[in-house]
Amino acid sequence: MAFFTIFIPEGLSEDAYRRAVIAGAPAIETPRRRQHQEMLASAGFVEVSETDVTAEFLEIARRWFEARERRADDLKKALGEDEFLRGQTESRGTIAAIEAGLLKRSLFVARRP
Repeated sequence: MAFFTIFIPEGLSEDAYRRAVIAGAPAIETPRRRQHQEMLASAGFVEVSETDVTAEFLEIARRWFEARERRADDLKKALGEDEFLRGQTESRGTIAAIEAGLLKRSLFVARRP
């Protein structure tokens, strides 16, 4: 089994944690990284590995933002200006949160014996 997950790192201040929740996707509300490792092990998976792909996550977030900016006129027509601007504002917040270390992304790989 392999999957990516975005999570809030442990040990953030209360203010930083709130910023991470606001900047992250709706399902990102708790630091679940350790939970994934424990759930995989309890489900009988072995050789559980985790690879930090936060740098790639940041690069992709930046590229998506830039691509939407290049197609702004078309996207505003398709989505409406308010929706386009809302999405870009959210993207800026996500990028800033990743840069500040408030959001992380990992690849988990595990196998069943």
